[in-house]
Amino acid sequence: MKTKRFKPGRAVLALLLSSAVGLSACSSSQEASSPNTGNASNGQVTEKPKEKVEIQFWNPFTGDGAAVVDKIVEKFNASQSEITVKALSNQDPQKQLTAISGGNAPDLVITYWNNIGPWSEAGAVLNLESFVKSSGLDAKKIIPAALERMKVNGQIHGFPISMSMANKLFYNKKAFAEADIAAPPQTLEEMFDVAKKLTKKDDKGNIMRIGFIPDYPWIDNVFWPIIFGGSWDDGKGKLTANQKANVDAIAYQAAYYKEFGNDAIAKFKSGMGKMNTPQDPIITGNLGMMIGWENWYNDIRGEKGDIGVAPFPYPKDRPELENSGMVSPVAMFIPAKAKHQQEAWNLMQYLLSEDVQIDYAIQNKTIPVLLSALDNPKLNKNEATKSLWEFFESAKSPNLNGFPNSIYINQYLQALNEETEKALKGQITAQQAMDNVVSKMQPIADKAKK
Repeated sequence: MKTKRFKPGRAVLALLLSSAVGLSACSSSQEASSPNTGNASNGQVTEKPKEKVEIQFWNPFTGDGAAVVDKIVEKFNASQSEITVKALSNQDPQKQLTAISGGNAPDLVITYWNNIGPWSEAGAVLNLESFVKSSGLDAKKIIPAALERMKVNGQIHGFPISMSMANKLFYNKKAFAEADIAAPPQTLEEMFDVAKKLTKKDDKGNIMRIGFIPDYPWIDNVFWPIIFGGSWDDGKGKLTANQKANVDAIAYQAAYYKEFGNDAIAKFKSGMGKMNTPQDPIITGNLGMMIGWENWYNDIRGEKGDIGVAPFPYPKDRPELENSGMVSPVAMFIPAKAKHQQEAWNLMQYLLSEDVQIDYAIQNKTIPVLLSALDNPKLNKNEATKSLWEFFESAKSPNLNGFPNSIYINQYLQALNEETEKALKGQITAQQAMDNVVSKMQPIADKAKK
């Protein structure tokens, strides 16, 4: 029921007075949801514009990353007259969760994707299935592997705003030339042989250059099983970390330590430079090859750079796994206690629009999650994003995957990390490592299922 203000004449005054009680009863409840009316002129009724709803949009970024979000928010605010978005940066997960738990939840939040599972169990994350259905949003327009990370028990609890991806092999061109290696390896077996050719030792047996270190710059217990076609659960609660593909992935990594020696690799690691420093080993050539992410070495890779880029090798006996890779999206979600959920949903849909996705990808040098954006000339023919063209194309691969989200995701990842490290050091076999993980985690998964 909309309340309207008239300049009444005598004929209608009695009617207005007689209905005053009814109008006053409903006007207070409708004031927030119905537009206010303006003063009438010459018998005409004019309505005041609805007051804008102000919503809070939090993100963990600082510096340039925060500035990109601020600019997008400015454009959104200027594009419509119903919502005013206030962006607040430098809100790390601890600050986010504290505000949500304390009853002062923002309306839309950007966070790390692996928070979605545990936070949903705590009641902090809104299930978005009803919003998706009522709005008609086609979730299939999102890169499947990125969207899958937003699901908990098969239900969408967030959407990715962007995506990082590891599915390339970075290699030092000069090191390849010195070792007389004409082209990067295509299979994992070839990569092992190339790594041996690249590795150089001094007369005392110390490694001076190493071809490849499988756990550099960190143990990656998600990337490697994906390369071998593995998985971590069957979608029904049964954990599958100890399946053959996962075990093979660890055994392959362990082969490098067996070939070059645990102590020799450890000694070499202790003296080699760190990433993004003048002593960075892939830049100096002390490291021949490494796993490549889209946001690493953008300025010195590609045709004219010192670092070459190639598809990451696949198992020789599994050619169908070519162009496999790991995705790690940046998530956005609506807190369950958000005061303006519909307005937050409107902003989320705006952030998933093609123009915004393209702008965000260009500014941050990252991968959009909207499939249609990957083929947009503004991205794949833009010289400013040339270092990402191969990644844009690879983002369409059906062989992309990631770790499944769950309420126990962080415990699961920790268990994988601990047991994989033991296997790489030769303390236990790859099979024992993954059996240990399942023994430790299956009871937790069973409890979460109940």
